[in-house]
Amino acid sequence: MAKNSFRNLFRQWIMSIDRVSLLTVTCLICIGVWVSIASTPAVAMKLNLPPFHFVKHHLIMLPISIFVMIIISFLQIRHIRRLSLLGYFTCLILTILTLVMGAEIKGAKRWLVLYGYSLQPSEFFKPILSVINAWLITEQYRDRKFPGIALSLISVGIVIPFLLLQPDIGMTIIIGLSAIGQLFISGLSMIMLTLFLFLGIASFFGLYFTLPHFADRINRFLIGDAGEIDMYQVQKSLEAFKSGGLFGKGPGEGVIKTMVPDSHSDFVFSVIAEEFGFIMCIVIIALFIFLIVRSLLRAMESSNIFNISVVFGITFQIGLQVLINTATSLNLIPTKGMTMPFISYGGSSLLTSAIGIGVLLAVTKRKSMVNSVYL
Repeated sequence: MAKNSFRNLFRQWIMSIDRVSLLTVTCLICIGVWVSIASTPAVAMKLNLPPFHFVKHHLIMLPISIFVMIIISFLQIRHIRRLSLLGYFTCLILTILTLVMGAEIKGAKRWLVLYGYSLQPSEFFKPILSVINAWLITEQYRDRKFPGIALSLISVGIVIPFLLLQPDIGMTIIIGLSAIGQLFISGLSMIMLTLFLFLGIASFFGLYFTLPHFADRINRFLIGDAGEIDMYQVQKSLEAFKSGGLFGKGPGEGVIKTMVPDSHSDFVFSVIAEEFGFIMCIVIIALFIFLIVRSLLRAMESSNIFNISVVFGITFQIGLQVLINTATSLNLIPTKGMTMPFISYGGSSLLTSAIGIGVLLAVTKRKSMVNSVYL
C-alpha cells in the first residue's frame, strides 16, 4: 500500500509539474558540475587545498539542493507561504548574527561558518521575499482593507539596512528591484511607480555619497581604472573570451583561469568562454532565457495574481543575476561579486537557486492553477 501511495503521488507530481522547465534546470545543473570541475582546481591549489576540494563541496551540496528543490515542488502553496514566513525571521536573525560574528572576506561580512561550511544567510532572502511580497500583495487584492503593499515594503525595508551594513550592494539592488517589479505587475499605479523610481535614484546617490568604496568603484569604472585587483581580473576575463573563440580550448585546457582569483564564482563566465567557447556561452544564456519565459507563460495561464507575482519575482532575480555576472566578466558594468545560478561555485548560491526553482515548479503545477491560492 505504501508503494502504491508513493507511486500515485509521484505520478500526480510528474503529470502536473512543468517537465520542460525541470529538464532545462537539469541541463543547467549538469553544465554547472562540468564547469566546477574545470574552474575550481586552479583556485583550490592557490589556497594550498587539494585540487578537487571545491568540486567535492559542490558535489556534496548538489544532491541536498536537488532534494530541497523536489520537496518544495511537491508542496501546496499554503505550505510554501508558511515556510517563507518562518524562513524570513530565521534569515533575519542569521543575517544579524553575521554582522556580529561572521567571517570577513574582502572587507565584507556576509558569511557564517557552521561546522566547517560557510553560509550566506542573505542569499535566502531572494526566494523568501518573492513569496512573502506576492502573498501580501494578493491579500490586499482579496481584502482592500488589508495593508498588504505597505507590509510588503516594510518587510523589504527591514532587510535592506542589514544588507547595506555587510555591505552587499548587489543583493540590495536585486531584492529592491524585484519587490518594485512585483508591485508593478500586480497593478501598482504609474504615480507610485514614478515615486519608487525617484526614491531608487535618490538612494543610489545617497549610497554614492555615504559609502566610499561604492563611490570609488563607480568612479574607477567611469574613468577606465577599476583598481589593481579588479582591473586585473577584468583584463584576464576579456583575454579569456578572445582566446576561447567559438568552440573553446577544451575542458581543463584553459590557462587564463589560473590567473583570475574569482574564476570559480564571479568570473566563471570567462572560464566557460575560454574552455567551452562562445557557442556554449550563448547556449547557457539561452537556457536561462527559456526558463524565465517558460515559467512566466506557464504562470500567466492561471490568471492568479499570486502565481504571476511570485514567478515574476524569482525569474527576475535569476535573470538579473545572470545579467550582472556576464556583464561584469565583459567589463560592461563596475565589478560586482555576483554568482551565476547553478553555474558558479557556492553552496549558498546553489541551495538558494534550488529553493527558487522549487517554488517556481510548485506554483506552476497544473493542479495549483486549478485550486484556489487560499486553500
